[in-house]
Amino acid sequence: MEKQPHLKDLIDFLREQAFCALRVKTDKWNRFIGAEENQKILLDFLDNIWTNRLFFFTGPGGTLHAGDAEVFSGKQMKKRGRGLGRMSVRGLFSFYMQVLVCVLSNGLNQKYWTPVVCEDILRHLERLRRQVVTLRGQAEGRTLLPLPLYVERAQPQDILPGSARWPLDHGLVYSIETLIVQWSGQIWNVLKKDSGALLLQGDHPGPTVELQFWATQRENLLGIQSQIQSSKVQHIMEILERAKSSYYLAFKDVSVMEAEDIDLYLRPLRRLISNLEEKSFPKMDTLLPPLFHTLCLIWTHSQYYCTPRRMVVLLQEFCNLIIEKVVAYLIPEQLFKMEIEEGMERVQICISVLRTFKELFHIYRQQIPSYYKEAQSVKSWDFSETLVFKRSDGIIERLQMIEDIFATALDFLHLEKLELGETRGRILSEMVYSMNEEFHDQWRTLRESKYNPFDNTNDDFVRHYKLFMEHSKDLDERLGTVLNLAFHHTKNLQSVFKLLKIFDTLLERPRINQLFAPNYKILLTMFTEEVNSCKYTMIFFLLQLQADCAVLGKNMPKVAGNLKWSQELRSRILQNRNNLCQMAHLYEFFFVFVLTLNSRGQTLFHRSSRPLECAEADNVVQKYEHLLERLKQHDEELFTGWTQGVEEICEKHLQEPLLTLDTDMGLYQVNFSFAVRTDKKSSSLKR
Repeated sequence: MEKQPHLKDLIDFLREQAFCALRVKTDKWNRFIGAEENQKILLDFLDNIWTNRLFFFTGPGGTLHAGDAEVFSGKQMKKRGRGLGRMSVRGLFSFYMQVLVCVLSNGLNQKYWTPVVCEDILRHLERLRRQVVTLRGQAEGRTLLPLPLYVERAQPQDILPGSARWPLDHGLVYSIETLIVQWSGQIWNVLKKDSGALLLQGDHPGPTVELQFWATQRENLLGIQSQIQSSKVQHIMEILERAKSSYYLAFKDVSVMEAEDIDLYLRPLRRLISNLEEKSFPKMDTLLPPLFHTLCLIWTHSQYYCTPRRMVVLLQEFCNLIIEKVVAYLIPEQLFKMEIEEGMERVQICISVLRTFKELFHIYRQQIPSYYKEAQSVKSWDFSETLVFKRSDGIIERLQMIEDIFATALDFLHLEKLELGETRGRILSEMVYSMNEEFHDQWRTLRESKYNPFDNTNDDFVRHYKLFMEHSKDLDERLGTVLNLAFHHTKNLQSVFKLLKIFDTLLERPRINQLFAPNYKILLTMFTEEVNSCKYTMIFFLLQLQADCAVLGKNMPKVAGNLKWSQELRSRILQNRNNLCQMAHLYEFFFVFVLTLNSRGQTLFHRSSRPLECAEADNVVQKYEHLLERLKQHDEELFTGWTQGVEEICEKHLQEPLLTLDTDMGLYQVNFSFAVRTDKKSSSLKR
């Protein structure tokens, strides 16, 4: 704005006034003066075009505004300033006491007023003052009891006990009794405040709010008590006593014992709350036992906090604190976008912490009597746990849904790696690829969702979860069909184990396992046939060995060749067992065999839905153990027979010279007999 010399001085004057009266900073003034609208308002005012008054006022954020009286008091003011700050209320109070009261109560100004007008103005002035004092107390967060105007402006020497400066009349007594009624209402509003009001309104405050509430309540009641015990209020009570007013006996002092007691015993929680807020979430459960120990001490030592309603409020607020930490730890908007393994681990940690909190509640609930002395009467936590854990149980339910989603994703996102061989296998692989694409579409939709899965007021996540799980069940049905078809086209036990290893954790899914369950009998039959085949092979070999026509390992001595054959047969038997052990979904199946072996006559299956019968499993195990025992016996007999002649052969031939002369050839040769060389080679192979 281009400024003429005389306008520049005027605008500088307005700026100084704004700085002084509204404490506006330079950057706010520069932003104000830079707007063309404000420049026009200032120029119009200085040119005296539309008004001879200009109002400056501040809006939200300390922004400076200007306008006429209508703008100041009309809609613009309501939009730009929706409440009076502490400084504004203090300014209003100062204006009232130093300007308005002085002007209207001055006798010179009342000279031409009629008694009725004078009395009416003073009455309105008194009512306005009470409202201003009350408003000032609300802005400062405390309760201020307004005094009569004549008492407020009185000097200390005017209110000495027994003073008769103010003669008793009905107007004076009525005015004081009106104030007593207002004081009672103000004090009652303070006493009826409930620390659980925010919870009843649907908010989720933390335990810090509870501690701040009782600290503020204590300070507020102490302030009220100090006002009641002041000399001016005591003089008012003396007037009521002289007037024999019924309000004198009804008005009593305010007790702060309850607030002081509660504030005192809640203070130890400050450090625990601070530690809970600062501690990393995975390590948070280590702080929960000291927390419950402190809560039990508060319950048994505080005279006024040992009520179910107050303890329920405090426990709910601690639940809210943990839930807040859960949300901050999981980051809802990023939850389904992080790595699945990491997300699942975080969800499981959150479930563990919430369950630990609930378990500790039950543990310390039972230990409450141990915190009392023998002579004390015991007060237990007899309130329902639903009042405390309703919200946290809902969060756990949502976390379990998320855990199900992650577990399903971990299984199905690996479908792209599943590939079956042969011509039939390629057709089945194409079916699996189609299912993989469908699941990826579902997972992509979930990752791109914008809702908060922990918002109990929004059912979008629950709806999406149900659709996701329904689609997963359909995939389970189709994968179970593919697995059954592939199983029935396998040719041998080795191919079966290879197929089961390809499907791996998918067989742990309940529906797929249920569909595949009838094949466990076939698998057991195949394993039985394999054990029988090994048995026949061993019998046939032993018969050939007795007839001295057994085919041994190439270029191996007789004993080493026999042991090598036994080792290969044993490896063949144990390989199938190891394959069974490596299958997580078949571990219980194999473990049943071990139980059958070690606990004869005991019931192995407790549910008829198990795929295998006890007799069949026991029969296979017996064959398996008998075969291994026969192999072990064969090895021991063979080794014992070999060791019996080794020492004698070695001693006999080692006493001969190392070299002998061949008289026909005229050459020296090594003097090792065939028996010694055979034993040496057998020993080397055994190692």
